[in-house]
Amino acid sequence: EELFRRMFPDVPDNFFEERRGRERRQEGLGSGVIISPDGYILTNNHVVASADEITVNLADDKTDYEAELIGADPSTDVALIKITADDLPSITLGDSSKLRIGDVVMAVGNPLGLEQTATIGIVSALGRQSLGITQGGYENFIQTDASINQGNSGGALVDAQGRLIGINTAIQSNFSGGNIGIGFAIPSNMALDIVGRLLDGGGTVKRGFLGVYLREINDNYARALGRDDGVLIIEVGDDTPAARAGIKPGDVVVGYKGNEVESLPKLRLDISNTPPGDEVTFDIIRNGEAREIDVVLGDLDNRDQMFAGTEPAEVAPEPEQADLLEGVEVTDIDDDLRAALELPEDVKGIQVESVEANSPAAEARLREGMIITQINQRPVTSVAEAETALENVASDVVLIQVYAAGRYDILAIELE
Repeated sequence: EELFRRMFPDVPDNFFEERRGRERRQEGLGSGVIISPDGYILTNNHVVASADEITVNLADDKTDYEAELIGADPSTDVALIKITADDLPSITLGDSSKLRIGDVVMAVGNPLGLEQTATIGIVSALGRQSLGITQGGYENFIQTDASINQGNSGGALVDAQGRLIGINTAIQSNFSGGNIGIGFAIPSNMALDIVGRLLDGGGTVKRGFLGVYLREINDNYARALGRDDGVLIIEVGDDTPAARAGIKPGDVVVGYKGNEVESLPKLRLDISNTPPGDEVTFDIIRNGEAREIDVVLGDLDNRDQMFAGTEPAEVAPEPEQADLLEGVEVTDIDDDLRAALELPEDVKGIQVESVEANSPAAEARLREGMIITQINQRPVTSVAEAETALENVASDVVLIQVYAAGRYDILAIELE
């Protein structure tokens, strides 16, 4: 603007003001689904996020309505808006839990501004997770090859009877940004559950909080644990619902509220979908034994202290050094070493002095300087205790809990 003024000094000031006004005004196109006759409309959060005004144009193209944002949930990309109108035609709701791969579906919406476009395809997959669409949120997408393009977001995915079974949300595309037959929709059951929670929560969603870090069970963990089902608890936060209920690192969660645990993302989603304050039952395996643990879930938004450590144990007074595993040297932690490492008092264990390159321990990500705190779910506070714990390992893989940089982890290391 300043350069333009110098080049054209006679241009009036209001020219720049009008230009700035036009630059500030941006319009986006999206789709939505009327879910009640009194004007509630379901759409995607990314369609209405950060909008100053939301205008709704219905299928008859006769009237524009100013919409109110009732609530939005970025973690699932669901939003609820409302227009002031009565006796609106609303969609028939379907049951997305009954979908099967190969079912015929249609995507309806406003792609590229082409109103009331319908495309047909099939359900290509169910339960797609970890796609990065919600950027760390909760994902459980229907995949379809019905064409979804820009502007379809928030529109209806319907079954062959016209019942709502999904909300079109995203596409997997190449550099052109066009449709290549891989589209994703939020299941209707999940979206409508979020709608109810938005209405109950004053426009926000309250989520259950357990207070653990989880990890999928890979081949090495399966060999160490003697099972390949469930989800492994890596760390339990201090003074969290999990800690208060007695859940421990190394526990394997195999059931939640009476249902089998299918995967880490699904368990995380199920916990988040449980209201804070509910008492729920976790089926876990600890040291090969099955048990049930009842937990009163906390509120994810109100968590105060997470992952501050595990229950302390006594440190052996005399330092000792030893070759613990193939290529791994360890030492006891005395007061001088604790002070040098600035190690918290509640972290008890032995320090890894060196790890030989290309050893099984190195491949499992054990590193020099880490603190070994448990071996096969048994606390170790000295080299002697660690050696005893290793003698009792029945498998050819050992689980070792380590502490480093303020965090705990569990590694699965092959033995000689």
